[in-house]
Amino acid sequence: MSGVFKSFPFAFRMIFKDPVNFFLAIVPTLIALILYCTSVVLIYKNLDWVSSLFKDYVYTADYADLLAKILAAILIIFIFFIMSWTFIIVVGIIAAPFNSLLSSRIEKQLTSHIVLSEDQQKAIEEMKLSIWQTIKNEFKKLFFILILGGVAFLLNLFPLFCPVGIFLFALLLSIQFIDYSWSRHEMKFGSCFGDTLKNIFAYSFSGFLFMLLIAIPVVNAFIPALATSYYTVLWLHRHQKIDLLTEK
Repeated sequence: MSGVFKSFPFAFRMIFKDPVNFFLAIVPTLIALILYCTSVVLIYKNLDWVSSLFKDYVYTADYADLLAKILAAILIIFIFFIMSWTFIIVVGIIAAPFNSLLSSRIEKQLTSHIVLSEDQQKAIEEMKLSIWQTIKNEFKKLFFILILGGVAFLLNLFPLFCPVGIFLFALLLSIQFIDYSWSRHEMKFGSCFGDTLKNIFAYSFSGFLFMLLIAIPVVNAFIPALATSYYTVLWLHRHQKIDLLTEK
């Protein structure tokens, strides 16, 4: 479990100490917030249509409007819960080039002890060069996540296996962000699987902590960037590339 808690302050610091890192981190956050706001706005804009569904079943238009508002509130709450568990995947795919470059910069800064260029335009150009490979990796990762995620979902349907399902969900969440380090070091599937088994408790426990944060509306919009930074730091520490006690 080494580094699970100590990696959090490092993750925050690596985002805010460098302007380019902050720029790369804020983009996924803005994407997540936009998705939330768009969903809520669309529901409110269609309240009249929802109200019309009830007019044939209630006595007055006022009751229909009231039911429409109640339904809208329920839908908004439902969207918050659904997006809490799915937007990480959606935003992760959209923001993958930003997260990949953020992870790469953090590793270089921690392992090389150098100050990288603070030119945001140069960072964007670097991102464009690797965008296709990053997107391919994201879809491969998505396929893997959907398979194990489906298994975890089915297990959660049975109370006896619910803890196993939660464990798999937590592990999958961590793998989604650890994969940036795996891909950057061109690790094969066997090596990735071995790394997961070796660090399974650290990865799953930290994944569970992020699951709790994801369940909080609005707060979870900041998770993609934080998780990218966190798992980069944790992966480097677990592979003895950095020492969290001596890093400044």
